[in-house]
Amino acid sequence: MSEKEKAFILGALVGDALGLPVHRKPHHIVRMYFKGVKGYTDEYYSTATPTGLRKGQNSKDVLPLLSRLPDANVIEAWTDLFFQTSENARLSLLFQTIAATGALNAETLADGVFGDSKAKILGSLALFPTDLVAEFDEAMTEKDAVDFALAMLLRNHEDFETTVLSTVNMGGLTTLTGAIVGGAMALLNGVSSIPAEWIAGLEHSSELLARLDSRATR
Repeated sequence: MSEKEKAFILGALVGDALGLPVHRKPHHIVRMYFKGVKGYTDEYYSTATPTGLRKGQNSKDVLPLLSRLPDANVIEAWTDLFFQTSENARLSLLFQTIAATGALNAETLADGVFGDSKAKILGSLALFPTDLVAEFDEAMTEKDAVDFALAMLLRNHEDFETTVLSTVNMGGLTTLTGAIVGGAMALLNGVSSIPAEWIAGLEHSSELLARLDSRATR
């Protein structure tokens, strides 16, 4: 496993975990009740809280998925294993393009990544961030979620923390949008772009890192 592949997996896991407490919550609830996600904040977690979650928890049981990863085509395999959406073909093409080109812009993305939403996604780049909530219906379908995540990535793909938090704080399918944006941002910018405390704060982080490092090839 390359460092780029490791970064992709960790970025997706961090984005997913940050989005889990507010998954399927509308934007106004995320802002009013949660006061905006800023990290794995203690008040979101434990069975005594409304979320009933464990701190740093992912939306899926990650360790068994890691054990099923092949030695080759890791990015494609992780997309199939972890994302499991009706839009996986688009996501796989997005991640493979980023891995191959080391870039992300509208000109380098194939139309297959945009699907039938290219005009909507590109047009949304001129909107204020809060207006994106209405434009993408708070990302409450998987297709909307992928469209919204693409728009957020095209707006800012240099700052992992800012872009991932901005994405999950919009509400909707936040485990999906967070994972898409986190995975793509880490593919572009490497493991070092992910705040170290967010990696360390993942549930089972020591075992996760040990498994990823044991498969490193270069």
